[in-house]
Amino acid sequence: MFVRNWMSAPAIVLGPEVTASAALAFMEKRKIRRVPVVQDGKLVGMVTKSDLLGAGAKPHVSGITRIAHVMAPKPVSIQGEETLETAAQLMLSNKISGVPVMDGDKVVGIITESDLFRALCGMLGIGEKGARVQMTVRDDADLLQNIRGRLNGLAVRSLVTVHDPSRNAWDVVMRVRGRTAKVS
Repeated sequence: MFVRNWMSAPAIVLGPEVTASAALAFMEKRKIRRVPVVQDGKLVGMVTKSDLLGAGAKPHVSGITRIAHVMAPKPVSIQGEETLETAAQLMLSNKISGVPVMDGDKVVGIITESDLFRALCGMLGIGEKGARVQMTVRDDADLLQNIRGRLNGLAVRSLVTVHDPSRNAWDVVMRVRGRTAKVS
């Protein structure tokens, strides 16, 4: 799964000269919490609702502080061709909740924690018809063969596995429906 398939696009960006109060009003109207800051087509920063609220708490800020003064400069970004795993690891290691998505040097979208949650829900088959099946498979067993043998002909709609080395086991979560047709 790639970032380009789960990001929010097209990119919503602001310029560094926008006032903090105007940026906050813009973000509240659009119901977004972070925006890449772009100048002359180049990514120069990232501003969050929290940044703006923090700036707004200062009496001298009102309508004169520009987001250039409160944004995080040189933000971490990711290319749309990267995997969701890479995006998640980037956010975890940098302790950030969203990353601008680039196509070369151009901002084309943003991937956020919410987008990753949406992807996780899709992987787990949440919202799909069928039963949720959970099982544990020993580490030394053939994972797929073991799953097939225990399904008893049920059709798998989604499948997620997580390895737990402390237990020497795989936790498997599936969404299944009906029996598969037997091929003669």
